[in-house]
Order: sequence, then structure tokens, then C-alpha cells
Amino acid sequence: MANAVVQAQNSVGGSATWLNIETGGKYNREDTTNGTTNIIPLPAAAGTNFSWIKSMVLSVTTGGTTSISNRRISNSAATATGITVYWKALAVSSYAQAAAGNMPTASGSNGAIPAGYTAVTTSTAQYDNTSVSTAATGPTGSMVVICLGVDNTYAGGANNAAAMPTLLLGYDEA
Repeated sequence: MANAVVQAQNSVGGSATWLNIETGGKYNREDTTNGTTNIIPLPAAAGTNFSWIKSMVLSVTTGGTTSISNRRISNSAATATGITVYWKALAVSSYAQAAAGNMPTASGSNGAIPAGYTAVTTSTAQYDNTSVSTAATGPTGSMVVICLGVDNTYAGGANNAAAMPTLLLGYDEA
């Protein structure tokens, strides 16, 4: 049995072109991986503002003779008070370019959860258990769409360099 080489990737732009995100990324309000121009505004009163979405996949870069299943997401540590990462699973064919029109709607409540999303925690959550062969390269299974929520209890203030735990994407290969 030959294991595949798998990489965490995200896409920017109008069509899904998957790029390595393993060296890190930034939550923002722009269609970039690491942009710092359009930061998420800190609410002045009770409320939660959200980043634009980030679409991520686990992608086979070198084929193998195995299958991948049990795709999971978690944070390496707890986020700061007032900051939460959210996720939802979608088919890769549902890819949509990050834009203001598909950003979760701001809420007047602290700690608001965007419709259809689940909070990422330090506990592992499965987002796709479909078994997919690693013989072909490219995305395996569902993509996980993420966004960041910031509410006015966040003490770090408005900035583009807030420390975040590492977002972990895992899988089983057999």
C-alpha cells in the first residue's frame, strides 16, 4: 500500500484553484489568503462581525493506493475571549468566491453563531466521512468553509495581527 501526499489548500478567485495554505493564512474581509488591508471591524457595542469565508480542502498532491476518510477540524488551542472560528461542510462543486455577499451577516449579539455554521473548538469535529480513493490528485471529499467572528468582548482591539491558534485539518488513510 502506498500512502498519498495530502496538503491543506484554500482557494481565492472566481473559480476554484486550490493553493497550499499550510504556511498560514489570515482572516479578513478580502478574497486573499494573507491580506491585511480589510480587517474585521471590532464592534463598538454588543455584536459580532464576521470575516469573509475561506474555502479549504484536503487535496491529494501525489497519488497513492489508499483511501481517505474521516476528515476532521479543530483548533490547536482555545481562541481569545470574543473570537470564534466557525465551519460548515459543502461539496467542492459549491465553491463560491469570497465576497461581501456571502459573508455571514453581522449580529447585534456577542458570541453570535452564523446560520448553518458550527464553532471550531479544541475538540475534533468530523466534517466528512466519505471514503475517497487517493489514486487521483485534487480535493478529496467535501470542502470546509470557515469564517471568523469577532465580538466586542475581544480585548485585543482592532488590528491585523491577532494571535490565533493553529487550525487543524485531519483525516484517516487506509
